[in-house]
Amino acid sequence: MTEVEKRGSIFISYAWGDGLENKEWVRQRIVDTINWNNDVFWDRDSIHYGESIDGAIAQELAKRPILILCLCDHDYVKSAQKKGSGLYRELEMLKEISSEPGVRIVPLILESGCIDELPEPLVGRLYLNLQPLQELNLDIGMAVLGVAEGVKPAQIQREINARLAAHELQQRALKYLQKSEVVVWGNGRNHEVTVYREGSGPDLLVPPQWMWKSSYWDYMLNDDSPTFCPSKGRWHWESSYSSIDMRPLATAVLSTFFDKLNGEEVEQALNEGGKVLANTFFRTVLVTEPFRFDATDIVGFLMRRDEGCEALEQLLDVVDQMAEQVA
Repeated sequence: MTEVEKRGSIFISYAWGDGLENKEWVRQRIVDTINWNNDVFWDRDSIHYGESIDGAIAQELAKRPILILCLCDHDYVKSAQKKGSGLYRELEMLKEISSEPGVRIVPLILESGCIDELPEPLVGRLYLNLQPLQELNLDIGMAVLGVAEGVKPAQIQREINARLAAHELQQRALKYLQKSEVVVWGNGRNHEVTVYREGSGPDLLVPPQWMWKSSYWDYMLNDDSPTFCPSKGRWHWESSYSSIDMRPLATAVLSTFFDKLNGEEVEQALNEGGKVLANTFFRTVLVTEPFRFDATDIVGFLMRRDEGCEALEQLLDVVDQMAEQVA
C-alpha cells in the first residue's frame, strides 16, 4: 500500500497551559482526525529534542500554502499576553506572514469569553465557534477537518447544529426511558423473550394490543414455529439480511419501552423505529445467541439512522404532549 499523499500543511497554534499533559486531548480530538492526508505540525510531535523551538516553528510557517489553526481557550488568551512566552513569540511570527498569499489563519473558539480577547493577528478573522461541542465533550475533529478540507462555513455550521440537535435528542430520550428500569432478554435456545421491569417480576414479551389491531402485523402474530410464535412470547432473530420476521420483535420491544403511549396513535413511529432496530441490532445476533436490550440500546441503535431519529423524536413529542395535558 502506498502512503497517502499529503494535501497541505497545517500548523497547530495552542498554549500549553499548566502542563503538557493538560493538552493531550489535542492529539485525540484534532490531530488524529486531520493528519491522515495533511502535513500537520504540532510541536509535541513535530519538534525533536535538541532542536531550536523557534527555528522549527519558523521553518514550518514558511511553507505555502499553510493553514494555521489557533486553539483559543483561556490558556491561549493568557499566554498570548505574556511577553516572552512561547506563544507570544509564535504570534509575532504570525503577524509577519498574516497578509501573505497562501496563509490562512483560523481561530477555533473553545471556551467562553475568548472571542473578545483574541490577540493579533487573529482579530477580525472569521472564526469557528466550537465551544458548544467542547462543553458537551462532543467530537470537534470532523468540524476541524471540514476547515482543513475547505468546506464552506455554512455547511460546517449546519453539521455542528445537527450534532448538537442529535445530542439533545439523545439526552431527552435517555431522561425519559431511564425513569423506569426495563431490560429485555432473548433466550438463544428457545427464543423466548422476557421483559424485566423495575419493581415487578419477569414477563414474556407478547404483542401489545395495538399490534393485534394493526393490519400490518395481525396476519402473522399467530404463526407458530420453533423460533417465531409471538402469542407465546417466542420471537425470531438471526444474523442475516433484515427480514419481515425480525421486524415484529423489534417493534414489540420498542413499544415495550414506550408502553405508556397509545400504540395506535404512534403506530407509524413504532413501525419505522422497529425497522431501524431490526436492521441495526436484531439482524446482527446469531439465531443461537442470547441478547440483552435496554434503554441505552434503544437510543443508540435508533440514532444510527435518520429515520430512527425521526421516529424517536415523534415518540418523545407525544410523551411531552401527554405530560402537558396531565399538568
